Amino acid sequence: MNWADVITKTLMYLEDNIMTVKSPKEVAMEVHVSSGYLQSCFQMITGYTIGEYIRNRRLYLAAMDLIEKDSKVIDVAERYGYETPESFAKAFSRFHDATPNEIKKKNKPAKVFLPLKLSFSVKGADKIDVIIEKMPAFKILGVADVFENDTCFGKIPGFVYDFINEHGGELNADTFYGVSVGDCDGVLNAEGRPWSSDYDGITFDERFLFLAGVDFKGGNVPDGMTVIEVPETVWAKFRCRDNSTEATQEMRRYIFGEWLFEADEYDLVDEYNIERYGVPDEKGGGLHNEIWLPVRRKS
Repeated sequence: MNWADVITKTLMYLEDNIMTVKSPKEVAMEVHVSSGYLQSCFQMITGYTIGEYIRNRRLYLAAMDLIEKDSKVIDVAERYGYETPESFAKAFSRFHDATPNEIKKKNKPAKVFLPLKLSFSVKGADKIDVIIEKMPAFKILGVADVFENDTCFGKIPGFVYDFINEHGGELNADTFYGVSVGDCDGVLNAEGRPWSSDYDGITFDERFLFLAGVDFKGGNVPDGMTVIEVPETVWAKFRCRDNSTEATQEMRRYIFGEWLFEADEYDLVDEYNIERYGVPDEKGGGLHNEIWLPVRRKS
């Protein structure tokens, strides 16, 4: 797939359906890619999650309705999908830094949020080490939670650090994993069922599972922990410059902001990926983090 075309088509679909589009998964089905990877790529390229982009466009258009059409606030709230005028006013004021009535009376200006139009210029990155490697299935023991796409960047590093500080000693581990899993059947739980099936009742559209853990070779599972099995697959493995949070997030921005657009041989598969923390350099030069993405060679 050509990811530049994917993001361009995504923006076009969002604009053509801005009043009716219900979820990132709907958009992903339209452009024929995984919902999880589309959301990651879209956020790295635009700086917004798909949900944020939809909300911002609608709130801008709502302000235009108040200004240009002299619509009633209650009617605009209903038109843009808010259950009550109060919930609309809260979201509107947070975005525009002004109440609907202030905008309607033109006492304050509305915040402009026009449709994005992107041009792509892939820079490349010679300093990035990328290895393609097939690995057998393996198991990871750890602590899991559900994270929102909108807030995961700020919350996951603390979740990982808490796990390392609380459990690193008792698990006798120096290298740790962070496993992100979306709506997929490939990653299994201890009973051999899809791990996502343990979370019936939640939507994976704008959420995903994340497990901080260590290699599991068998034995007792401590209270509050779980075991997952990552399937045999071919991985694209990226090495960060060091083991800092900043380096890992910089690498993720590179992967979804550049590498996908220049990777002519491989496509991403399924909605899971792995981060490894505290990996020793072969030459004893310190520690680094890694990001692994499951891939397949294009036909």
